Amino acid sequence: MLEASNLACQRGDRILFSDLSFTLASGELLQVAGPNGSGKTSLLKILCGISNPIEGEIRWQGENARKQGEAFRGDLLYLGHHNAVKEDLSALENLQIAATLAGEPLSEDQALDALERMGLLGREYLPAKVLSQGQKRRVTLARLLVSK
Repeated sequence: MLEASNLACQRGDRILFSDLSFTLASGELLQVAGPNGSGKTSLLKILCGISNPIEGEIRWQGENARKQGEAFRGDLLYLGHHNAVKEDLSALENLQIAATLAGEPLSEDQALDALERMGLLGREYLPAKVLSQGQKRRVTLARLLVSK
């Protein structure tokens, strides 16, 4: 369970949001919407521990997420605006290295299956630099299929 309690975020002299609280149970989704500059990305970065709120607390499984450190960060996967794909590696190699860095076993068959499910059959061995932006995003999304 993810809980946000009384979160506030400030950029420069502007408060983007304050008194923001919610609870998400396993299997629930949260849609974050708003105009440019309203704090959507800032909120996501705060929830993942990439940034800090000026007020409030994030709890994961009932405990302060900051105090959990690696245990908390090991339970999440953040997909931001950038694809986080290594351009010189193939789609397959990108999945394999991400799994290795996460300490998660991943067979070549599992990686190939994830790429096929994302519509990248026939492109799995191409260097990412020749893929379209949409295909690079699919490589990134395939990481969700193979991650815990």
